[in-house]
Amino acid sequence: MGRRTLKARGMGIVVSLIILLLIGVCGDASAAGPAPATIKIGVSNALTGIYASNGKEILQGYKIALKHINEAGGVFIREFDKKIPLEILFADNESDLTKAGSRLEKLYSIDKVDVFLGGCIGALTIPQLAIAEKYRMPIIAPIMTSTAEFEKGYRYAFTPFQSEQDQALAFLDILDSIPKNQRATKIAYLGVQDEWGVATGKYLKEFVAKRNFEIVNFEMYSMAATDFSSLIINAKRTEADALMTTPSRPQGVRLIKQMKELDWSPKISYILRGATTSTWPQNLGKDGDYVCHSSGWSFHLKLPGVRELNEDYKTAYGIFPEATAGVAYACVQIMADALQRAGSLDREKIRNAIAATNMMTVMGPMKFKSNGRGEGKYNQAVNQWQNGKEELVWPPDQATAPVAYPIPPWSQR
Repeated sequence: MGRRTLKARGMGIVVSLIILLLIGVCGDASAAGPAPATIKIGVSNALTGIYASNGKEILQGYKIALKHINEAGGVFIREFDKKIPLEILFADNESDLTKAGSRLEKLYSIDKVDVFLGGCIGALTIPQLAIAEKYRMPIIAPIMTSTAEFEKGYRYAFTPFQSEQDQALAFLDILDSIPKNQRATKIAYLGVQDEWGVATGKYLKEFVAKRNFEIVNFEMYSMAATDFSSLIINAKRTEADALMTTPSRPQGVRLIKQMKELDWSPKISYILRGATTSTWPQNLGKDGDYVCHSSGWSFHLKLPGVRELNEDYKTAYGIFPEATAGVAYACVQIMADALQRAGSLDREKIRNAIAATNMMTVMGPMKFKSNGRGEGKYNQAVNQWQNGKEELVWPPDQATAPVAYPIPPWSQR
């Protein structure tokens, strides 16, 4: 066989290989199908009902995050070789536990969303985690203190939010930072009767046993409670000089008013959830001062992206972002980053990308533990109301003011 014939055959083989390679590439592109107009994110959130104010903050945090991402063209998805805008589809669960889950199912089955983000408060989020697991759909929940839910072996549930353990430890760390001869050591824990309140009390007991503090009054109350006088009288009787409690926002206002009426003023008050809203000083005036609270974030944090979030949020809504709005913003940051690294809308690839998160957010550096809980350095941020304004008092490296301590008696305010 001549050299020309061999050369021709060789060239034919090369051409055939090139054609096969091109077919493979084209086949991959056609398998992905046309790029969607948007990447749809489903959110079951309380837009009406008793948690509507909480839901509003989550919604606003999401909207500012989408604005920032979509102004840059969206998220680059390698599978489609283009940037695709994000779109959030909200379903109002009306602050109802049953509807919190069923509305999320509708978003999956009817609206055909690509991924989930959570809504407000843990109680409404808990049923959503099970649904996300059922459909193998990744969900990032902005507000989820429960440690127990993240010990159930869920693979698709994630949250950057602080746990009950984080909140209890932050409270005790602040107490430990106070000079020993001035430190409050007798704690009254007044917990709301839900999973979060019960678990927070459990961990507080566990951690107090390892430190030089004592829980002198431990009582629970219902979500419907409006009269806290007996709890206050008991705390006063036991000479408790530190308060940790987990009321709803209306309950938090009522609690402070009754503490003043009954003349009980501990040296420090740590009111979770109830004191987290910007309406706190509007409802209580100077009586709302000195109260500490923690919701996983603060607009005072000196971290990348916080200034831009603050500016655009205030332009849009007239106030600085509530703590939960900042956490919601971070959830969108994390989801967008995971989508880009996954390079696909395949749910398993997205789930694995979220699990491998290692990025800077407005909450600071963020990773996830194997159980889906966030490992954030600054998600234990604690604010305190001082002169009608929120000041960041913990952690010390980010603080805008020291802890105002001790709280003066009511007669001296």
